[in-house]
Amino acid sequence: MELNGNGQRGPLDEMDLKILKLLSEDAKMSFGDIGEKVHLTAPAVHARVKKMEKAGIIKNYTVNIDFEKVGLPVTAFVKLQTGKLKCSDAGKLMNKFSEIVECHAVAGEDDLILKTRTATPLELQNLLEKMRSEGISEKSNSIFVLQSHFERSRL
Repeated sequence: MELNGNGQRGPLDEMDLKILKLLSEDAKMSFGDIGEKVHLTAPAVHARVKKMEKAGIIKNYTVNIDFEKVGLPVTAFVKLQTGKLKCSDAGKLMNKFSEIVECHAVAGEDDLILKTRTATPLELQNLLEKMRSEGISEKSNSIFVLQSHFERSRL
């Protein structure tokens, strides 16, 4: 992660970035353990984390799920054209479908790219048909993931 000339990236200094990196690798790491790694006291780490939470830099704490083990082994990316529906409106409507785990507005021929997780390809087909019937999608193209080498949700 690149820092600006002052050793900072936006409102963060190098120490904040070190703390974020550690939390992004293990959100359950204690402030004391983080402090040992970055050479700060636990209260100093706590204060920095609270500051980043208040600023909206840390939005939430999450877990990494093995989706195959919870019965959702099919990952697909869907390129979607929304037709006359504004991209931002379509994006908001996507949130109601639990099968959609990511939704991104994109430039080019398509309006949105979705990342989906389903138990079967048929479940994805049903989702796409539902979006079409509700007027959210005019055209879609699905790309099924054969193998994931890694997924990164950390710094």
